[in-house]
Amino acid sequence: MPPTCSICYESFTSPVSLPCGHVFCRECVRRTVDSIKSAGVEHFCPTCRASYSILNVDPALIPPYLRPHILPPLRRVFFDAPRTPRPHPVQSQSQSQPPPTPAEFGRAVAEGNALRLNCATWRRRAEVHAAANTSLLGFARAAKDCALRMRAERDAERNTCVLLKRKLAELLYVLPLPAFALRI
Repeated sequence: MPPTCSICYESFTSPVSLPCGHVFCRECVRRTVDSIKSAGVEHFCPTCRASYSILNVDPALIPPYLRPHILPPLRRVFFDAPRTPRPHPVQSQSQSQPPPTPAEFGRAVAEGNALRLNCATWRRRAEVHAAANTSLLGFARAAKDCALRMRAERDAERNTCVLLKRKLAELLYVLPLPAFALRI
């Protein structure tokens, strides 16, 4: 039986995965996000309620060494036909090495948890930074539009001033001089 989407209960069409690992049809996730009319960029997985951001973070804003840890909100998923399992490289190496001790295992688990926490912290920072950049870009666009409007108003007022000066010059040239001005 082919895998099915837990939103529409149909076979997957353009399957995508959320950061929590649950897979849905791309259109189902889009409709779910569109149905929630919130101002925030944070949404929740329909299955496990894990939060994810729909804001795409510009990788250029992230330091290069942290880019591998920033996950896109939706990742394309490809389902392959069943294959014969290949031995994992770690499994083939572990046959010659003794299994890890409980202390090593505990240390590896602690390091993994610390890395997950750091990744979550950097992901939140990147999302906040991206949201701030989005706000600043909106402000910059509004300021640019205002400057263009003011420049157009200034040019219109200059043209009006030039026309008024011409009319004044024509009136002064056409009007006869008063009699007291001639006696000088």
